[in-house]
Amino acid sequence: MERKIKGSYTVEMAMISGVWLLILFASLLLLLGSYQRVWDTAGACEIAVYGSTMAVTRGTDGVEKAGQTSRAKEDTYVVSGNKQEIQVSFDKNLKIPFQNLSWRRKTSVKSKIIRPVLFIEKVQKARKIASGFQ
Repeated sequence: MERKIKGSYTVEMAMISGVWLLILFASLLLLLGSYQRVWDTAGACEIAVYGSTMAVTRGTDGVEKAGQTSRAKEDTYVVSGNKQEIQVSFDKNLKIPFQNLSWRRKTSVKSKIIRPVLFIEKVQKARKIASGFQ
């Protein structure tokens, strides 16, 4: 006696489709969050390098110039530092629409202010002093 089971594939696919949708939406959320973190980190790097470049080429306050950029004003970047270093950081949350979860993205980028002319002058003075001892 042969038994026929009709509709078994429909029931199996209905049970598995929830798992596939979970995997699909979780991977999309991971891609979106990773892309947003890369975008924010690139913005922080851009602000820090701009400030250190302005401090070297223009001789102005690099922290002030970095804080005046349009990207630093429109986003939630925190610009701090001194005459030797500029630090840009951000702390953002990505809301996940499931059980009030959130993904916290936080990083800090530092850029040193190096004045090459002053460094070369120091090296030349040191060489003159070293050659005077010989």
